[in-house]
This record gives sequence, structure tokens and C-alpha cells, in this order.
Amino acid sequence: MKPTIFVTLFTACLGITACVASPSSPVAESGSGARDLQGLLIQGYNYTDTYIDSFTVNGAGGGNIFVSSPTTGGGKSTCCYSFDPNADRPIQLKIRWAAAYCMEQKANPYAFGPRFVVERKTLWKEALIPLSAVSTPAMALEVHFYPDGHVEAAVTPGYSPPRLKLPITADEQRPGASHNHPPCSHDQRQQAR
Repeated sequence: MKPTIFVTLFTACLGITACVASPSSPVAESGSGARDLQGLLIQGYNYTDTYIDSFTVNGAGGGNIFVSSPTTGGGKSTCCYSFDPNADRPIQLKIRWAAAYCMEQKANPYAFGPRFVVERKTLWKEALIPLSAVSTPAMALEVHFYPDGHVEAAVTPGYSPPRLKLPITADEQRPGASHNHPPCSHDQRQQAR
């Protein structure tokens, strides 16, 4: 992305009150009185072998994340996570992400073509993780997805380099990673979308 486009998008995001509320302006929350909330950009870092189609942080959309390279985390910034800098630590974050895929055979909904079709099904995972690392100024909420399946989060003053420097091929895949998705098991077919 060209720097001028990034600056324009970032400036536009900062100008939207839903994206960044001034830390000095109280925002009323139902039943809890006035609180100082700040909108943070959500940035994803994907150290797994699989493209992450979507993820959320406490319901706020984080977008999709390609596999990371030695210089980039694989994701982009999305707007926004409502952050209370005065909240007790650690803050609990519910992270939900597309962790894997399987192939599901379904009846063709159309009157033409084959009787059955095979579609890729997204398999979701959830984790409740603590957010205790908070840097100032707080500009971004980073979410890091590791190869062993665990997730970490931190509030940072901006873009951080990837925590793991993993190799990537010319077609932006992990060397040796398979992208053939297995057939869905019975339990996977029952999983809610």
C-alpha cells in the first residue's frame, strides 16, 4: 500500500468518532457511569500455516489475515476495539477465529448440475485470553495467532514487527504446508457457523 493511501485511510479512521474517542471525553455505558473509552485499531498477526478467513475481538471484526512473512504479520488494520485504559488488568478478551477448514458434501440447492456439491466449511475456535501488556500511547490492539494454537494480545503505540520470523514462499504460503482440506467429520459437520 502506498504511504499516501495509508496516511489518508489512517487519518479518515481517526476522524470517525466510532473509531477513536478522545481519551478525555467520557462515554456513558449502561449501568456503569461515565468511562474514558478509546478506539484502537485491530491488527492481526498470523504465524500459522493457514490463511485466517476472519477473526473477532469481543465481537469487533478484525478482518482476514494471510500467513505472516519475516517482515509483516499478514493482516491489516481494521477499526475498532473500544478500549478502557482505566480498566482493571488483566482485561479478558474473547477471540474467535477461522482456525481450520474441511470439505463438506451437501445437497445441491439448484435444480441443475450434480445432485451433491462439495464446499469448504470454516471451523471456528474461541479463546479467552488476558490483555495485560499495554503500551502508551495506545493506538492498536495486536492479536498474535501462534502455530501451536495459542493466541496473545497487546496494546501498542503502532505497528510492531512480527514476533516470529517465519519463511514464506513466492506464492505467500508456508514452505511444505498442505492446503488440501480433509473431509469434514461428523462433529465438524455439526459445528455452528
